[in-house]
Amino acid sequence: MKMLAGFLFFMAVILTSGSLLAMNRLGCLGLGVAEVWVPGLGYAISQQWDKAIVFGTSRLVSRSLAYSSYDTPYYQDDPDDIYRTIDSEDSESGKTETRVYLNKETWDANYYNSLNFNLLLTTWGDLYQHSCQPNTETYDLMLSPFRFDHFYKKWVFWVPVGVLILNYAYFQNTSEDESDTEVQYFLRRGLEESDLRRDSFSKYYMVGVGEEMFFRGTLQHYFFETMRDSFGFSPSASRHLSIAGASAVFAAGHDGSGFTANTLWSFLFGVYEGYVYHPSLASFDLMTAIAIHSWWDILVTYAILNNAEFTESQAKVRVPLLSVGFRY
Repeated sequence: MKMLAGFLFFMAVILTSGSLLAMNRLGCLGLGVAEVWVPGLGYAISQQWDKAIVFGTSRLVSRSLAYSSYDTPYYQDDPDDIYRTIDSEDSESGKTETRVYLNKETWDANYYNSLNFNLLLTTWGDLYQHSCQPNTETYDLMLSPFRFDHFYKKWVFWVPVGVLILNYAYFQNTSEDESDTEVQYFLRRGLEESDLRRDSFSKYYMVGVGEEMFFRGTLQHYFFETMRDSFGFSPSASRHLSIAGASAVFAAGHDGSGFTANTLWSFLFGVYEGYVYHPSLASFDLMTAIAIHSWWDILVTYAILNNAEFTESQAKVRVPLLSVGFRY
């Protein structure tokens, strides 16, 4: 009862904090907080019914599917139980070996949670960038990785993607004996290699969309405007400082666990993406930044999968198609 009363009070604050037609900053922030509690609620309050249905329903389904896998005794909560690395000096093969022990419940939980979280980041970016006003630009941004008509002539897109393609071709032409690394997947409880290949595309596609909508389109832009307008820095200084600041926050969210980038490389990648997003004082290009991030993650992931060995267990598990619940 206390939780319900608190929630209703919270809703009242949101509903009265600003006009729907001229949403102030506090009111818009409230809508972003509402989206954390109930997917689609912030959009519904701001009368963006299409997004309340599309984003809200997608997040409710993905969150429910994630929770149904979390709530099992088989979910692997400790990353050290999943990823184990053996240095070349200690391995029998003389190579650096990475062994991945993964079951169906853990993969499904992490996959659906990733979709839910990046849809939330996309929602936050959408609300901030448009002051919580109805728009269709966000749908276009979500298609950024396929908007080659927008960035096909931009070298900033092709440099990182070209490097990955060349590296991928190199590893494909390198025999197992010549390679100095080895990745082995041990899949359990019905998880199959095809599941990883099928789900990885949509997972990392949305990572690129969600993280760039938030870290570049929201956080970096906020830093830029605040440093320029509130702190009195010159526009040029504000641009460089906002890129560094957003990149530092981006790096702090990456610790190098599993196959994720470490803090240093994440910071450097964030700086590159920062200048792609804000190439000059008068222009912003979120679409190209999203496309780079999505394709970078997708290509890296499939390079790993295509050069890995897989061992699958035959035990099949049954999971509910959908379970609905709320956690606070």
